Amino acid sequence: DLHLSIRRQRQMCIRDRTNSINGYVICSQCQSEFESGTTDAGTIQEYSRLDVGFTDIGLQVWCRRHEINVCHIDFEGNELETDFRCLLEYSDN
Repeated sequence: DLHLSIRRQRQMCIRDRTNSINGYVICSQCQSEFESGTTDAGTIQEYSRLDVGFTDIGLQVWCRRHEINVCHIDFEGNELETDFRCLLEYSDN
């Protein structure tokens, strides 16, 4: 049943909404500025202005503050097994 499948997917997404990150991706220029004390931000996460999104070959992290590429992950043509619909649903809320 399609509705049951969607409901299960939504439950998995809700369950996975806890932040289990133990190391953040940050722009090296943002890190230098933050560590020098020249900002009024309380945390590096508050100071960093990153965009994360898909490209034709993978996933890119872009620093809007410095207009530079932080990292670009090449999926080497592999399809992702992850279902990102929950991210879209979460961002709409």
